[in-house]
Amino acid sequence: MLKFENTAQIGDIIKAYDFEPMEGRPDMFMVGKVIDKGMIKHPVYDVDMYMGYTIEITDKSKGNSYVECETAYVPFEVDFMEYDERVTLVSK
Repeated sequence: MLKFENTAQIGDIIKAYDFEPMEGRPDMFMVGKVIDKGMIKHPVYDVDMYMGYTIEITDKSKGNSYVECETAYVPFEVDFMEYDERVTLVSK
């Protein structure tokens, strides 16, 4: 099982950070409703990329790269820069 695979179910609201919060750097995150979970496919080539959540973005940090997006993908686990609070359940 991957680190955040059981953090949320479809319909739950999660908060996912791009980078671990630290003093002197603004937080980079997005909040959204889980609309799907499982294998994330490349949107153009239709190939499997990684396991994760598909979320409908409801809030995001200022300067976040998802400014123009309505949906985003949150991996269940990452190899680089993983930490315990990267994905949290906001509400069911």
